[in-house]
Order: sequence, then C-alpha cells, then structure tokens
Amino acid sequence: MMSEIFRNVTTSGLALGVDGLILAAALVVGFLPFARFLPVVGPYVPAAKIVAVLVAAVICFKLGFRLASEQEEAGRLRATIAAQKADLDNAAKSAADATQRASEIEASANAQHETDAQYIRSLALRPEPGCLLDDGDIPSGLRKRPADASGARSAAGRR
Repeated sequence: MMSEIFRNVTTSGLALGVDGLILAAALVVGFLPFARFLPVVGPYVPAAKIVAVLVAAVICFKLGFRLASEQEEAGRLRATIAAQKADLDNAAKSAADATQRASEIEASANAQHETDAQYIRSLALRPEPGCLLDDGDIPSGLRKRPADASGARSAAGRR
C-alpha cells in the first residue's frame, strides 16, 4: 500500500512538473554557452550538467512507469467491460428463454383448461345424475383386478 502511494505521488503531474523545472534550471546553468564565465554560476556548471542528465533519466523512467500503469489499468477496464457485456448478453438470453418457457407453460395450461372444460361438459350430458363417472373415467391402474383364473384363494384370503 505504501509503495502504491509512493508510486502515485512520484508519478503525479506535480512531481513531474517539479522534475521538469529542475531539469530546465540544470540545462540553463549547465549548457548555456556563457554560464561558465559568470562568477556566481561558473563553479556549478559541471554539477549542473550531471544533474541535467540524471533528472532527464528520472523523468523518462517516471513517464515510462506512469504510461505502463495507465495501459495496465486500461487493459483491466477493457476486460471488465467485456465481462459486463457478456453478462448483459447472457441476461438477455435468459430473459428470452424465461419468456419462451412462460409462453409454453401458459399454452399448456390453456390446453389443459380446455380439456377439463370439455370433460366437465361431457359429465353434464350423461343421463344418470347419481353417478356421473363410468369405467372410462378411472385410470387403468386403479381398476379392480379380476380374481385368479382357477378361482382358488390363498389360505390368508379364506379367513
């Protein structure tokens, strides 16, 4: 965390501006043609040349580091946006599938309702009002099974 704060501070616009100002001052003192003949600045000319080269190298390093960080961040943002678009596409497909399933369920329910309504109308048309059900109304698995063909019952059945 501290390294990230240090990196953000050293590559900030203000820090790069200060480095640029130092570079400009070092260039003026070190490379101005007549600066070495001035008694106030003359002794600092060789040091100013070294400082100018070092500050230029530091600025290049900081700019390169800053550009690399920004490119990495841009790549991360592109990946996030791509994932969000994929999520939106999947959500749209899921919504379409849910709508289709709901339509199929509704159609099936309407068909079953119509079948039930027809069955209820057929019960009302039967002549005997006491028992409106017949053998066709009972599922085949619930009908009584016929006795054994031999007519013999088991010992437990005789009791």
